[in-house]
Parts: sequence; structure tokens; C-alpha cells
Amino acid sequence: MLSAVRRLLIADVHASLPALEAVLADAGQVDDIVFLGDLVGYGPHPAECVDLLRSVGTRAILGNHDLGVLAKLSRDADSPSSPGAIWRRWTWQQLDDAQRSYLRALPVSLTIDCLGRHTTVVHSSPSKKYLHPAMPDDALAAEFVDVPGDMLLFGHSHRVIDRTVSGRRYVCVKAVGQPRDGDPRAGYAVEEDGVLTHHAVGYDVDRVIRDLARVPLPAAFFTRWCAFLRTGHDREWSRE
Repeated sequence: MLSAVRRLLIADVHASLPALEAVLADAGQVDDIVFLGDLVGYGPHPAECVDLLRSVGTRAILGNHDLGVLAKLSRDADSPSSPGAIWRRWTWQQLDDAQRSYLRALPVSLTIDCLGRHTTVVHSSPSKKYLHPAMPDDALAAEFVDVPGDMLLFGHSHRVIDRTVSGRRYVCVKAVGQPRDGDPRAGYAVEEDGVLTHHAVGYDVDRVIRDLARVPLPAAFFTRWCAFLRTGHDREWSRE
């Protein structure tokens, strides 16, 4: 029997408070909120987003950027002055002990009932590849072959994927704070009356860009990032 719960699904906030606020307002009253990871990292409002998500009683999981900030990781190719390293270091400095503890306590997966299906919630596939809507069914299914569940909910790829392969449903929720699909609006999904629908809502991108000035990013990267936020597209980050 399908649940009567009205559930909000969100992913990839990336420390964008205006985007998160817009999604919560647009979705309206819900009974449950499930967050699919990457609350902080690559955005100007990490502390505020942690506090807001905690305040609304969200069930949440850890994303790769959350983990990177907590561990203050630098990829092998990163130097201390690379945009990724700068952003991770700056984000860590904005969080207090309670906010860091909240992130550390997040699990890497959840099991829920969604649309009457045994559903596994993860941030990404085990390979952590960026998946895309045009990929073949067999390639999509192969990414999750070792993940249990009749349905998979995930984020990480920042664009909508929603299809059923051999009876198993795969759903990627469009990013709240960093869409990559050419539509800069914040994304989310709602489960209601046995149906899952995908939505997008505009938010104050100019405010995010103004607040990015607090992050000591290289000028060229800052300019590129602002264009990405305004358009939802970048030659590298949006490629399939």
C-alpha cells in the first residue's frame, strides 16, 4: 500500500542559502524531507545551510563534498591555491563545532519506502561518476549493480535522471544549488499520492554571487563560476 506521506527530496545544496530557501518555500507543507548529500562545499553559505536543514528535521546523508570539507581533503592534482582547496579550507573555517559534528554524524546511505518500493538513498553510485540523462540503460544499471533496493534515489550528477530498467527505478534529483542542465533554477522532487514529480524554482542568484566575494577565489575561476550559476551550464561541468 502506498504511503500517504508527502515527501520532499532534495540534493546538492552546495551552500546556497537562497536556493535552499526557495525550494523549501516552493515545495510547501511536507511530512518528510530527505536530503541526498552535498550540503556544503562550493558555495558561500555553509553554516546557514547546515542550520536551516537541521531546523526542518531533515533525514540526510553525507555527500562527497561534505566529506571533503570535513577531512579538508585535497585531490592529488590540487595545490593549496587551487579553487577546490581554497573552497574546502574556507568552508571548514565557516563551520562551528556543532555544525561539523552534525555533518560527521550523517550516514552514507538510508533505506526508506518510496512509492511503495524498498528504496536505497545514496549520494552517488559507488564509482562516483557523474551520470547523465542520455546514458544507455545498461550503463546506468551497471553503476548500481551492487547497491540493494527496488528503487535508488541519488544526487551528485546535478540533473534529473528518472527511468526504470528491468523493473528497477533509478532517480537522480536535480541540484538545489548548482544545476548543470542549462536551467539555472533550483531543483527538487516531491513524492505524493504514489507519484514522484520533478520541479524547479528560481532563486536570488545575484545574492549568491555577491556573497561569493567572501571566498578568496582566483579571479578567472570566480568569473567562470558566476556564469555557471547564471546559466546552469559550463563547458566542462555540464558535459555528458
